[in-house]
Amino acid sequence: MARTFNKVILIGNLGRDPETRTLPSGAKVTEFSVATTESYTTRTGEKVEQTTWFRAEAWERLSDIASQYLKKGDQVYLEGRLRMEEFTDKEGNTRSALRLRVMELNLMGSGGRTEEGGFTPASTSSASAPAVAASPAAPRPTTPVAPAFNSGSDEDDLPF
Repeated sequence: MARTFNKVILIGNLGRDPETRTLPSGAKVTEFSVATTESYTTRTGEKVEQTTWFRAEAWERLSDIASQYLKKGDQVYLEGRLRMEEFTDKEGNTRSALRLRVMELNLMGSGGRTEEGGFTPASTSSASAPAVAASPAAPRPTTPVAPAFNSGSDEDDLPF
């Protein structure tokens, strides 16, 4: 049988504060909703925004991080596995929702900034390693990457 692969990457905004619960087995899960918005212009010139909502769930160590650092409106980068979930709403109607099992969580924007000017954990995965703090960006090189092109010659220096 052929192998299959299910990996999803989302960058979106939290629609509500995360909610954490502990299962009878002792496992912790934090659930939150994430919205992604696509904007486009129709042929008639009308600007349209289309929002897709996802239910996300983070387990164990990621559950702790999500419940501690995320809040409604925060922008996050999420990686995980996607599945369609069906449920019955309060009125008895069968509904469906996309659920993302979060495997990696990155805090984006200024939401991760602390009062001291540092950053909260910016990148974490489901591994048991401690949270990694964001590091400042490396300086850009000041020397040219490729040699300058000499346009004074009429002949090409290309080897083919």
